[in-house]
Amino acid sequence: MSMNKRNSIFRKATNNTNGSAPRNSDSPTTEKEYQAAESSTPPKALKDIRDRIKKGLPVALNTSTVSAIIDLVRHKEALDDRKLLLEHALTFVSKLEEGTPMALTLKNKIIQLLYNDLSHPPATSISNKYAWRTADGSYNNIDIPDMGKAGTPYSRSVQQQHPLPRYQLPDSGLVFDTLLKREGFVKHPGGLSSLMFAFAALVIHSVFRTSHRDWSINETSSYVDLAPLYGNNQKEQDRVRVRDGRGKLYPDVFAEDRLLLLPPAVSTLLILFNRNHNYIADKLLEINERGTYIDPAKLAQSEDAESKAKLLAQEEEIFQISRLINCGWFGSVVFSDYFSCILGLVRDGNSWSLTPFDEIRKEDHSTFERGKGNQCSVEFNCLYRWHATTSREDEAYVNTLFSHIFPDKPVEDVTVDDFKTAAVRVQRTQPSITEWTFGNLKHQEDGSFNDDELANILHNATEHAAGAFRARGTPAAMRLNEIMGMEQNRNWGVCSLNDFRKYLGLKPFATFLEWNSDPEIAEAAEKLYGHIDHLELYVGLQAEEAKPLVEGAGLCPGYTISRAILSDAIALTRGDRFFTHDYTPYNLTAWGFADCQRDPNAFGFGSTLGRLLLRTLPNNFTENSVYTFFPLMTPESMKVHLTKLGVIDQYDLNRPKTRSPQVEVKGHQRVGAILKDKESFVAPYKDRVARILHSSSGFFPLESEEAQKAVADVLSSHDLSKTITQYFYETTKKLIDEKSYTLVGGKTSGIDLVRNVLSVLPVSWAASDLAGIDLKTSEHSRGEYTPAELSEILGEIHAFVFLNVEPARVKVMEGHVKNNIHKLLRLIKGNLGESVGPKISVQGIVGGISSLFSKNKKAEYHEIVKRLYELGHSTDQLANTILALMVICGKELSLATTNAVNFFLGSEHVDKVTSLAKSGGDLDGYVYEALRLDPMFNGVFRVSTKDQSVYDLNLKKGDRVFLNTASANTDGTIFQDATSFNPARSTLDRVFADGVFHFLGKDLPVKIISQVLRAVFELNNVRRAPGQSGVLNRFKNPDRPEVANTYLNNAQLMSEWPTSMSILFDRK
Repeated sequence: MSMNKRNSIFRKATNNTNGSAPRNSDSPTTEKEYQAAESSTPPKALKDIRDRIKKGLPVALNTSTVSAIIDLVRHKEALDDRKLLLEHALTFVSKLEEGTPMALTLKNKIIQLLYNDLSHPPATSISNKYAWRTADGSYNNIDIPDMGKAGTPYSRSVQQQHPLPRYQLPDSGLVFDTLLKREGFVKHPGGLSSLMFAFAALVIHSVFRTSHRDWSINETSSYVDLAPLYGNNQKEQDRVRVRDGRGKLYPDVFAEDRLLLLPPAVSTLLILFNRNHNYIADKLLEINERGTYIDPAKLAQSEDAESKAKLLAQEEEIFQISRLINCGWFGSVVFSDYFSCILGLVRDGNSWSLTPFDEIRKEDHSTFERGKGNQCSVEFNCLYRWHATTSREDEAYVNTLFSHIFPDKPVEDVTVDDFKTAAVRVQRTQPSITEWTFGNLKHQEDGSFNDDELANILHNATEHAAGAFRARGTPAAMRLNEIMGMEQNRNWGVCSLNDFRKYLGLKPFATFLEWNSDPEIAEAAEKLYGHIDHLELYVGLQAEEAKPLVEGAGLCPGYTISRAILSDAIALTRGDRFFTHDYTPYNLTAWGFADCQRDPNAFGFGSTLGRLLLRTLPNNFTENSVYTFFPLMTPESMKVHLTKLGVIDQYDLNRPKTRSPQVEVKGHQRVGAILKDKESFVAPYKDRVARILHSSSGFFPLESEEAQKAVADVLSSHDLSKTITQYFYETTKKLIDEKSYTLVGGKTSGIDLVRNVLSVLPVSWAASDLAGIDLKTSEHSRGEYTPAELSEILGEIHAFVFLNVEPARVKVMEGHVKNNIHKLLRLIKGNLGESVGPKISVQGIVGGISSLFSKNKKAEYHEIVKRLYELGHSTDQLANTILALMVICGKELSLATTNAVNFFLGSEHVDKVTSLAKSGGDLDGYVYEALRLDPMFNGVFRVSTKDQSVYDLNLKKGDRVFLNTASANTDGTIFQDATSFNPARSTLDRVFADGVFHFLGKDLPVKIISQVLRAVFELNNVRRAPGQSGVLNRFKNPDRPEVANTYLNNAQLMSEWPTSMSILFDRK
């Protein structure tokens, strides 16, 4: 394939970066529109149409035909089939005289077009055999199952055209000592850290493992499949697996023993992927998307054959899906952090990436090849000998390691035979795989390594500058590796450097000085090899002059390497069926597919590695650290680039300090005591609010209990409470009536109660009656937001302020929240009549709004604002108070009501609740009990203000404490039959902390929820919809202790807020 063709493919692949189809605009139908479209139509297409018309051929150019032809010209990649182009074409062909050249040609073109719609042969098949990666990499190409399989020979990419007889080649040791051996250390010009090349080592060791018994064999697969973690065959894979029905790996274990001889950062990075696999496996079991998983502990207790078979099947499925997702993560890191550094994009704050996975249609509508497999070649094995980039610190580590393995010989004197002897000795003394260690680390009791020690290795590797690619840059300790590499290449019959360049479409070098402009290097190479065409690939790649630091270049190796690694990266990934055809939400699960996606909008210019670090070492990396989001660059270099980009204030350049693990407190007495101690323990929300609000004055959850109570008293007053609860009852009935659908027969109706009622109901009240904000509805098209949009916005604000969100999301979420709060406050203040000054009058509220808007606000809005104003607030304070109420009520009332409805639907208590709802009875006790047993949140956080000892806890200033209020409210020492349902139970001992029940008082929220329950259970024969439609899909997430239940949102990512649950009811 020529260079021009290759470049055109890359351009085509990146025209549509988000993977969505181009949007069709309406095709022109008027003469004027047709002429405008004709001007942009390819001349040949129109000429053919005109010629056929002139010849009197049966072309019916009616409006429909013209519209279809124009749509073809404009949208050949996404035709609008409603314009009936195919039907017009078939009609046209059918009217031609059969057997004429044109009739035959057009018929054949149509057949070719339809045939090219599909892949031939099919790229994949169904069943787990094809959905999961095999242990040895076989069956990546289902038609050639051994392609890329571990244990098969290397391929050859380039035909050797220039003879390189061994007797004419210089001695390998002499070549190393003359052209490769390091003379001093030169820092990498692009600011790359040694961790960059530790990650590169993982990629390289994933696809290259030359057999010591037969140098023609590659013992690992030819795919980026994390083989160093999982092993190269089933026997190796079995050694790292627990096999207990959870699909997990042994803690901090990996399969590749070669890594034990590399600097410790390489193994540490691989351990992160071990932890990520186990995290993923846990989540797959918790989410249980397909509803087929059973608690492995229950299965393990049974001795019958069926249970044992189920346990093994579940184990295999969770493991294999976890591996697919984890490999997706690995690929995402490669195409975000790794490629960003290779191409130098990180220096410009550019999150673009060369993603090669998507389908590409050629001009004839056939698909450009992908997912057909890959076989690593001997030429590209030469490409990745990057020892010149070894940092000073890693060089010292390797020297120490070699002196330990070869205590009686200088490293320069170690021979190949010495190495083989030592390898056998080391292998014989190697402990069990679960006991492997590196970098002087020791396993803990549970088998894992200490987080602080692992983080220290990564922090050090981030600070240590990598070396520059160059001739005479390889440490002396690598001499034996390089000699063995050269000898391998000669045994393989690898081509010359110029042969390789010709194959890539690059200009061959005419002289050694053109290859390397350093006269000393060029002259030495010429004396060794005689002619530039004799320069072997292995040495020529390593000692070639390095590419300068320019835009588009970050790795800065030799020019040939720089070009070839891009080709290899595309081949490795685009050729992998599991990154293309079988990279699907079904195979990976909906959550898993979403979880491993690269997000170009993520913090750190689209960093994925930062997410991995925060997930696997949460107490050792921080949400805005350069060590977290740019670990492949030195902090010193990133300071320069971030300053130049004007975003230095968003990042922390300091080395992260270890945070103490979060402490959990359970039990009614302990939780209650700490909640009451306002001096020793404070809520952590103030810092978050300070990041999104210019002034938090009036944001009452942060203020004194007196201020909080004053707001609660306003809304809980008898007349307002009655008005508010009536609103929720009537609006619930209205929404059910508007949003329900009728089943065939007309006797039964259904509605997604959560999506269409419970998630938007409190938001609608908060917008209209608290903030005076008009929402877009079917009746009012000019509102600021739809109810669903505002619900999502308030949910994000609530999570950012009050919950412990995933650290990797914090900075991006902060930006969203800031922008949304700015707009909300502008709307709120506008409705308050902001122009009248810092202190406003009641008349200014009521009268000012009437003059600003053509439609007066509801009377309820005016009354609530009036009473809140009377608390003595300024405009800014009052706006902040309203904003806080919107955030708390808008989301928590929705969640609480959802839990209450879900608790009673189909339960033993549903008949009593239905009876009370229809008779107007008191439902408050039922709401209290439902939310005691199924709370919105499990608890709240507090921060220790000083070093102190509380009960058996020794706390330092700044330590975070999680107070488990759910356990306090089911404490058997306080509540009789604590886990049983009793609507008559006293509410005096309930613990309410921080949420809507605390800030608004416990009575008003309960009365609101009671009215919603009344409106729902008044319906005739209300019941869950059948199957999963009627289930509130949620799961427990131990990583978020404060969240009682976790849900998957519309993007299939974990969320704090429910999204769907449908009910059916009978029409009267």
